[in-house]
Amino acid sequence: MATTPKRQQRTLRSHQLRIRGLTWEHIAAVWETDHPEITPRQAFRWAHDLSLQDVADRWNELDAGEATMVKSRIYQFENWPVRGRRPSVTALHALARIYQTHSRSLLTSAEYALYRGDEREEIDRIDYRSLDNNYPKYQPIATARTPYPGTPEVSRPSLTDLRDRRVLDPAQQLSLYARESSKILNQAERSNVGDDTIARLNTELQQTAHNYLKTPMGQLLADMRRIRDEALLLLEGHQPLRYRTELHMIAGWAMTMLGWASTDLGRVDATAAHTRTAWYFAQEAGNDALRAWVCKTRQVAAYWADDLEAATHHAERGLFFATRAGGQTEVMLASTLALDYARAGKLREARETLARAQDIPAGQELQCPGGVLSCPPERALSYWADAYLVLADPTMALKMAERAVEISKSRPAPDRNIGTERMTQLHVVRAHIDLNQLDAAGEELSPVLETPDDARPAPLLLQLAEITTRLRPALRSSRDGRRISDAIGAFRAATTSQVERRALGHGRDT
Repeated sequence: MATTPKRQQRTLRSHQLRIRGLTWEHIAAVWETDHPEITPRQAFRWAHDLSLQDVADRWNELDAGEATMVKSRIYQFENWPVRGRRPSVTALHALARIYQTHSRSLLTSAEYALYRGDEREEIDRIDYRSLDNNYPKYQPIATARTPYPGTPEVSRPSLTDLRDRRVLDPAQQLSLYARESSKILNQAERSNVGDDTIARLNTELQQTAHNYLKTPMGQLLADMRRIRDEALLLLEGHQPLRYRTELHMIAGWAMTMLGWASTDLGRVDATAAHTRTAWYFAQEAGNDALRAWVCKTRQVAAYWADDLEAATHHAERGLFFATRAGGQTEVMLASTLALDYARAGKLREARETLARAQDIPAGQELQCPGGVLSCPPERALSYWADAYLVLADPTMALKMAERAVEISKSRPAPDRNIGTERMTQLHVVRAHIDLNQLDAAGEELSPVLETPDDARPAPLLLQLAEITTRLRPALRSSRDGRRISDAIGAFRAATTSQVERRALGHGRDT
C-alpha cells in the first residue's frame, strides 16, 4: 500500500494536473490509481484539494437552510462500505455538485450495485460535469440543467423541500410543522422489511444452527454467509426500529456461527474477525444472549489456541451477560467458566461455579437460534463431566458423561447434536482410562473413530490427542493401551491426509 501523501504534496500534484487540462474526473482517477486503498469520494476530494471540513462547509453553503453537514459525516461517506455510512442519493447529488462530476463517478461498481434499481436510475441522471471548466463543452449534458425539487441550489432534502424559506407568522409555522410531522410519519412507516421477511430469516438461521455437523461444512458456511449478507443488505434500506434490531441480531448470530465454524476448521484467526463484527451487532441490538454467545465463541477459540488465560477472561465476561439473559445461555457460560477454572487450577472457584451451573433452571431457550448455539441438558452434562475429569473425579465424570450420551441418543435424529455427542463420548473414554478400565475405554472409543471425513472438526482431533497424552506410560505400553494409541494415530493421520487431498483438489472441485 502506498504511503498517504501529505496535504502539500496533494495540493501541488492536483494543481499541476489541473493546469495541464485534466478534468476533475481524470485527476481523481490518477489518485485512485496511485492509491487503490482510497474510495472514489476521497479521490475527488484530493483532486479538488479540499479537507473534510472544506467539503462540509461547501455542502452547507449550497443549502439555503441552516448548516447541518459536519466533517465526520463526510468521513463516513468516504469510508463506506468497509465502515462508515452509505451516501444516500441526496448526498451523492450534493457531492457531485461540489466535485463537479457525475454522481456515478463517486461509486465503484460494487458500491453502485448496492443501491436499488430506482436509485441507480436516479444516480445515472445526476451530472454536474458541465461546471468543470476543463470538461469538453461539446459533450451533451442531458440532466445538468434539470433542477431537483426543493431549493435550486442543492438536491432533494427530505424535509426542507416543504419549506418555502420565507419568514412565516406563528399560524403559518404551525401549519408547516404539522405537514412536516405528517411527512416524517409517512417516511417512518415505509419499510423494505416485514414480519414475513424477519420470520423467514430467523427460520433459516435456526435450520442452519440445527444442521451444524449434520450437513457438509461447505454448505453450512454458504448458508451462514447468505443469511448474514441478506440481513446486511436489508439494513441498507429503511425499516422501523424493531425490524432494524431484528436484522442486527440475525446478522450477529450468523457471524457468531461463522466464528464457531472457523474454530472447528482450525482457523481461530478467522474466528476473531467474525466475532469482532458479531460483537458490534450484539451491541447495536442490545441483546445479552447474543453478547454472551459471542464471548463463548471467543472462549472456544482461545482454548483451542492454547490460551487458557484469554479463554477464562472470555468466559467470565460472557457469564456477566448470560446471567442477565438466563436460561440455557446462563447454563452454558457458567459450565464453561467452571471448566476453565478447573483447567487453571482454581479448584475452589471451579467447584463453586460448577454448583451454580447445576442449580440454574435451564428452561426453554427462546433468544438463541438453537442447535450449536444452545445448551440442552446433554450438553450441560458434557461440560460438567469434563470439569469433573479435570477435578480428578472420574467416577462422577463417567456418570454424567454416560447420562449425557443416553439423553442425546434418545432424541429424534433431527434434534441430536452429533458434535456434542461425540465429544461427550470421549469424556466417557477419558473417565475409563482414569479408572484403569482400558478395555471399556477402547470399546467406547470405536463409535467416535467412525466419524465421517467431513464431520471431523479440529477440536475433535485435539481431544483425541489429549486422550493419547492421558495414557500413563505403563498403560500406554499395555496391549489395550497400544490398541487405543494406534487407533487414534491412524484416525488423525487419515483425517490430515483427507484434508490435504481436499486442499489439493479444491481448484478442480470448484
